Amino acid sequence: MGERTPGLGTNSHARPDHAGPRAAAEELGSEIAGVREELDTLLSELDRRRHDALDLPLQLRRHAVGAGLTAFALVATAAGSVWLTHWRGRRRARPTAKTGRFYHALSRMTEHPERVATASTIPAKIVTAAASAAVAALVKKLLERVVVKVMDASSPDRVGPRPSFPSPAVHDNGRPIGALAASRR
Repeated sequence: MGERTPGLGTNSHARPDHAGPRAAAEELGSEIAGVREELDTLLSELDRRRHDALDLPLQLRRHAVGAGLTAFALVATAAGSVWLTHWRGRRRARPTAKTGRFYHALSRMTEHPERVATASTIPAKIVTAAASAAVAALVKKLLERVVVKVMDASSPDRVGPRPSFPSPAVHDNGRPIGALAASRR
Protein backbone atom coordinates (compact mmCIF):
# COMPACT_ATOMS: atom_id res chain seq x y z
CA MET A 1 0.00 0.00 0.00
CA GLY A 2 3.08 2.23 0.21
CA GLU A 3 3.12 2.50 -3.55
CA ARG A 4 2.49 5.87 -5.08
CA THR A 5 -0.71 6.18 -7.00
CA PRO A 6 0.04 7.52 -10.46
CA GLY A 7 -1.84 10.64 -11.34
CA LEU A 8 -2.62 11.72 -7.78
CA GLY A 9 0.51 13.76 -7.22
CA THR A 10 0.70 15.19 -10.74
CA ASN A 11 -1.01 18.22 -12.15
CA SER A 12 -4.07 16.97 -14.05
CA HIS A 13 -4.42 20.25 -15.95
CA ALA A 14 -1.11 19.68 -17.74
CA ARG A 15 -2.54 16.90 -19.99
CA PRO A 16 -3.31 18.06 -23.49
CA ASP A 17 -6.00 15.48 -24.33
CA HIS A 18 -9.58 15.65 -23.06
CA ALA A 19 -9.73 11.93 -22.19
CA GLY A 20 -7.38 12.48 -19.22
CA PRO A 21 -9.88 12.64 -16.34
CA ARG A 22 -11.81 9.61 -17.63
CA ALA A 23 -8.62 7.58 -18.07
CA ALA A 24 -7.39 8.62 -14.61
CA ALA A 25 -10.71 7.58 -13.07
CA GLU A 26 -10.59 4.20 -14.84
CA GLU A 27 -6.99 3.71 -13.75
CA LEU A 28 -7.92 4.54 -10.13
CA GLY A 29 -10.88 2.16 -10.34
CA SER A 30 -8.71 -0.69 -11.54
CA GLU A 31 -6.14 0.08 -8.86
CA ILE A 32 -8.88 0.08 -6.20
CA ALA A 33 -10.13 -3.28 -7.51
CA GLY A 34 -6.58 -4.67 -7.26
CA VAL A 35 -6.23 -3.43 -3.67
CA ARG A 36 -9.61 -4.97 -2.82
CA GLU A 37 -8.55 -8.32 -4.27
CA GLU A 38 -5.32 -8.16 -2.28
CA LEU A 39 -7.26 -7.33 0.89
CA ASP A 40 -9.67 -10.20 0.23
CA THR A 41 -6.72 -12.56 -0.14
CA LEU A 42 -5.15 -11.30 3.10
CA LEU A 43 -8.44 -11.53 4.99
CA SER A 44 -9.09 -15.08 3.80
CA GLU A 45 -5.55 -16.06 4.88
CA LEU A 46 -6.12 -14.45 8.30
CA ASP A 47 -9.43 -16.27 8.63
CA ARG A 48 -7.78 -19.60 7.75
CA ARG A 49 -5.02 -18.99 10.30
CA ARG A 50 -7.59 -18.05 12.95
CA HIS A 51 -9.46 -21.31 12.33
CA ASP A 52 -6.20 -23.26 12.51
CA ALA A 53 -5.11 -21.51 15.71
CA LEU A 54 -8.42 -22.24 17.47
CA ASP A 55 -8.67 -25.84 16.26
CA LEU A 56 -7.59 -27.72 19.40
CA PRO A 57 -7.20 -31.20 17.85
CA LEU A 58 -5.08 -29.74 15.04
CA GLN A 59 -2.89 -27.85 17.53
CA LEU A 60 -2.48 -31.01 19.63
CA ARG A 61 -1.38 -32.95 16.53
CA ARG A 62 1.05 -30.20 15.54
CA HIS A 63 2.49 -29.81 19.04
CA ALA A 64 2.05 -33.32 20.43
CA VAL A 65 5.51 -33.50 22.00
CA GLY A 66 5.21 -30.12 23.74
CA ALA A 67 1.67 -30.83 24.97
CA GLY A 68 2.73 -34.27 26.22
CA LEU A 69 5.74 -32.87 28.05
CA THR A 70 3.62 -30.13 29.60
CA ALA A 71 0.99 -32.61 30.79
CA PHE A 72 3.73 -34.90 32.15
CA ALA A 73 5.36 -31.97 33.98
CA LEU A 74 2.03 -30.95 35.55
CA VAL A 75 1.27 -34.51 36.70
CA ALA A 76 4.82 -34.99 37.99
CA THR A 77 4.67 -31.69 39.90
CA ALA A 78 1.34 -32.60 41.50
CA ALA A 79 2.55 -36.10 42.40
CA GLY A 80 5.81 -34.70 43.77
CA SER A 81 3.94 -32.19 45.89
CA VAL A 82 1.71 -34.90 47.36
CA TRP A 83 4.70 -37.16 48.00
CA LEU A 84 6.69 -34.36 49.65
CA THR A 85 3.77 -33.42 51.91
CA HIS A 86 3.32 -37.04 52.94
CA TRP A 87 7.07 -37.48 53.52
CA ARG A 88 7.28 -34.35 55.66
CA GLY A 89 4.27 -35.48 57.72
CA ARG A 90 5.85 -38.87 58.38
CA ARG A 91 9.14 -37.22 59.26
CA ARG A 92 7.47 -34.78 61.68
CA ALA A 93 5.60 -37.65 63.35
CA ARG A 94 8.83 -39.44 64.37
CA PRO A 95 9.57 -39.37 68.08
CA THR A 96 13.00 -37.81 67.50
CA ALA A 97 11.44 -34.92 65.58
CA LYS A 98 8.82 -34.40 68.28
CA THR A 99 11.54 -34.39 70.95
CA GLY A 100 13.54 -31.85 68.96
CA ARG A 101 10.55 -29.53 68.61
CA PHE A 102 9.78 -29.89 72.33
CA TYR A 103 13.41 -29.09 73.24
CA HIS A 104 13.34 -26.04 70.97
CA ALA A 105 10.08 -24.82 72.57
CA LEU A 106 11.52 -25.26 76.04
CA SER A 107 14.66 -23.32 75.14
CA ARG A 108 12.54 -20.46 73.76
CA MET A 109 10.44 -20.44 76.94
CA THR A 110 13.50 -20.23 79.17
CA GLU A 111 15.13 -17.50 77.07
CA HIS A 112 12.01 -15.30 76.82
CA PRO A 113 9.49 -16.22 79.52
CA GLU A 114 7.59 -12.94 78.97
CA ARG A 115 6.50 -14.18 75.52
CA VAL A 116 5.01 -17.46 76.75
CA ALA A 117 1.50 -16.43 77.74
CA THR A 118 0.90 -12.90 76.54
CA ALA A 119 -2.62 -11.65 76.94
CA SER A 120 -4.41 -10.01 74.02
CA THR A 121 -4.83 -6.27 74.12
CA ILE A 122 -8.27 -4.72 74.33
CA PRO A 123 -8.21 -3.34 70.74
CA ALA A 124 -7.24 -6.80 69.46
CA LYS A 125 -10.15 -8.33 71.37
CA ILE A 126 -12.55 -5.74 69.94
CA VAL A 127 -11.36 -6.33 66.37
CA THR A 128 -11.63 -10.10 66.84
CA ALA A 129 -15.16 -9.83 68.22
CA ALA A 130 -16.27 -7.51 65.40
CA ALA A 131 -14.79 -9.78 62.74
CA SER A 132 -16.43 -12.81 64.32
CA ALA A 133 -19.82 -11.08 64.41
CA ALA A 134 -19.50 -9.96 60.79
CA VAL A 135 -18.61 -13.45 59.61
CA ALA A 136 -21.48 -14.96 61.63
CA ALA A 137 -23.97 -12.50 60.11
CA LEU A 138 -22.67 -13.21 56.61
CA VAL A 139 -22.90 -16.96 57.08
CA LYS A 140 -26.43 -16.66 58.49
CA LYS A 141 -27.57 -14.55 55.54
CA LEU A 142 -26.06 -16.97 53.03
CA LEU A 143 -27.68 -19.95 54.73
CA GLU A 144 -31.06 -18.18 54.73
CA ARG A 145 -30.79 -17.59 50.99
CA VAL A 146 -29.83 -21.19 50.32
CA VAL A 147 -32.72 -22.53 52.42
CA VAL A 148 -35.21 -20.22 50.70
CA LYS A 149 -33.99 -21.29 47.26
CA VAL A 150 -34.18 -24.96 48.19
CA MET A 151 -37.67 -24.53 49.59
CA ASP A 152 -38.82 -22.64 46.48
CA ALA A 153 -37.30 -25.27 44.21
CA SER A 154 -38.95 -28.11 46.11
CA SER A 155 -42.49 -26.67 45.82
CA PRO A 156 -43.10 -25.26 42.32
CA ASP A 157 -46.87 -24.93 42.92
CA ARG A 158 -46.44 -22.27 45.61
CA VAL A 159 -47.49 -18.78 44.53
CA GLY A 160 -46.05 -15.62 46.04
CA PRO A 161 -42.91 -14.91 47.99
CA ARG A 162 -41.88 -17.28 50.72
CA PRO A 163 -40.94 -15.78 54.10
CA SER A 164 -37.23 -16.05 54.85
CA PHE A 165 -37.59 -17.77 58.25
CA PRO A 166 -40.86 -17.97 60.16
CA SER A 167 -40.86 -17.36 63.88
CA PRO A 168 -40.73 -20.62 65.88
CA ALA A 169 -44.01 -19.70 67.59
CA VAL A 170 -45.89 -19.37 64.26
CA HIS A 171 -47.19 -22.26 62.18
CA ASP A 172 -46.92 -22.34 58.35
CA ASN A 173 -50.43 -20.99 57.85
CA GLY A 174 -49.64 -17.87 59.90
CA ARG A 175 -51.59 -18.73 63.07
CA PRO A 176 -49.77 -19.13 66.38
CA ILE A 177 -49.05 -22.71 67.39
CA GLY A 178 -51.28 -22.40 70.46
CA ALA A 179 -54.22 -21.24 68.32
CA LEU A 180 -53.71 -24.20 66.00
CA ALA A 181 -53.72 -26.63 68.94
CA ALA A 182 -56.85 -24.96 70.39
CA SER A 183 -58.72 -25.23 67.08
CA ARG A 184 -57.98 -28.98 66.86
CA ARG A 185 -59.55 -29.76 70.28
